Amino acid sequence: MAESQWVYLFDRQNGNALMYATVLEDGQKMPDNGTTVVCPNGLYDPYFDEQAQTWKSITKEEWEAKHTQKPVVPSQADKVMNDLGLQMAQLTAENKQLKQSINQLGLQLAQLTMKDKKENGGN
Repeated sequence: MAESQWVYLFDRQNGNALMYATVLEDGQKMPDNGTTVVCPNGLYDPYFDEQAQTWKSITKEEWEAKHTQKPVVPSQADKVMNDLGLQMAQLTAENKQLKQSINQLGLQLAQLTMKDKKENGGN
């Protein structure tokens, strides 16, 4: 049974800039602008170097020069909402795995029941 995996999508029309991360569901094809290479935290305007298969970024000084305004500091409520969103994503993935396990166990039970019926003359 294949498992879901995180995929990091980058924008080829914008210098391979990181767009967002998402979960690639079982059976979904990897997008040509996606990678499973984890984009580390703390990068400034991260972009994916396809040749080196790694994430790179500009320096903090370059970023500050591009962004003359102070970055918005998230409120406590924003942080809580972000944490809840992450928890929801994890629970959704775990729920999917549990459903797959239950379906597999149901199939195994049906197979054992059929085998038992055959061995005991259908009774």
